Amino acid sequence: MAGKYGGEGKTFPSFVDGGKKLYWEVDSETGVAELYERKSPIGSLGVFPIKLGTKKPGEDFEVHDPPFGQNGFFEVFNEQQRKEFLSDANQKKLKDQLTTTVVNGNKGANPDMPDLDARERAEQLLETGKVTIPPDQSEEEAAQQAADRGIDKVNQEAEELINSEAAKARTNTRKGPGSFGDHSYPLDRNQSQDFMKFTLLEYKPKKVGGGASGGGFGFADRARVGPNGTPPGRTILGSVSLPIPGGIKDENGCDWAGNTMDEVAIQAGALARGALGASGEGGAGAAEAIVGRLGDNSDVVKKAIKETFAGKAVGVKNLMTRSTGMIFNPNLELLFDKPVLRGFQFSFDLIPRSKKEAEEVVKIIKFFKQGMAAIRSESNLFLLSPHVFQVHYVLNGDGSKDHPYIGKMKECAMTNFNVDYTPQANYSTLKDGFMTAYKISMQMKELEPIFNDNYDENGSSSTPGVPALIGF
Repeated sequence: MAGKYGGEGKTFPSFVDGGKKLYWEVDSETGVAELYERKSPIGSLGVFPIKLGTKKPGEDFEVHDPPFGQNGFFEVFNEQQRKEFLSDANQKKLKDQLTTTVVNGNKGANPDMPDLDARERAEQLLETGKVTIPPDQSEEEAAQQAADRGIDKVNQEAEELINSEAAKARTNTRKGPGSFGDHSYPLDRNQSQDFMKFTLLEYKPKKVGGGASGGGFGFADRARVGPNGTPPGRTILGSVSLPIPGGIKDENGCDWAGNTMDEVAIQAGALARGALGASGEGGAGAAEAIVGRLGDNSDVVKKAIKETFAGKAVGVKNLMTRSTGMIFNPNLELLFDKPVLRGFQFSFDLIPRSKKEAEEVVKIIKFFKQGMAAIRSESNLFLLSPHVFQVHYVLNGDGSKDHPYIGKMKECAMTNFNVDYTPQANYSTLKDGFMTAYKISMQMKELEPIFNDNYDENGSSSTPGVPALIGF
């Protein structure tokens, strides 16, 4: 398929002067494109082109300004036209026209090439100067690859937006590894005792695609952050370590909902699946088809079916019930609807015994309040997701080990945080003004549901037979 796409036979009117006819010539191997004006014949001299500019793969359009005595971009257009021609809006139109030229060139070279392939090949050539898509793949292969490339593009564009200046967090926002600090209460906590650790993480959206078996459906799994672990691409902002309170528990659930399907619906579905036309037929036709399937049933039953359809056709509900006092058996059954996100509640009494410990308590309260707060972008155009938490029950004070016999949690958002400054029902302060006691309460919810395969049976190296992801 070496050669040129476009040419003087594929002209289009100029966006700034409809009287001027332009065309692209594109090298099918390198993607280098040259834009020309097609001048009308002059006597016997024939048609002669004027080069206006060049667009290399992945680069902006560059105007052609030849030496004195030759015509180029500046001779073809006046000052106002040149300004309009180089505007963002008209450059986009020009790029779209270039893509169309290459798409048509691909289709002209191989008429059987799927449209998706022709467009993707064109975009590859014009962006990179190379084409990796075979010219002879099937429609199904083209559709699959286009879908994969589309998913990649969605993820890429999302990443570009996340990292853009418009989405940049305000300068006074605490951000970056360790920016929230590592805090502990009490300060003299026994380092060999079990404790509860709240790790603050920068929120990271899941990527589109990436099923566990490589199928590319849904969203990629979110890796669980260990007590001392940092999965690739995640930022740990800080942590708080607290004594494990009483009343810790988890609650698993799934939503199930009642569902009905009477005999009329069953038979209609059977007909639709059998491609007998009932799914697209009017009420009378569908009724006759269903009556036919019921075969030997009595005329009375057949009449009831027709009456049901008649009522549906005119928008009258329960026509048969009103006239007979009967309904078709709805075959009511409880069916799975959706998983449920688990919620957690924790409460801690923080009673400082010194000024230093009181200062630490205040820092811990600020840690949670600021960590769960929405983040404004510098541009004020966006609100960014608050930070999220990974909660661990740590065994024997060893920061590398989750407690194997308490259920684990997936990554959580904090939905509510409450501070009681007078938990002992009276106002009391230390010498420096710090409250003598604080009580903090929080509500958290996991970012994603619990699934059957999360309770894997492989266990972990430290606790064989105990599931590694979310406990038991």
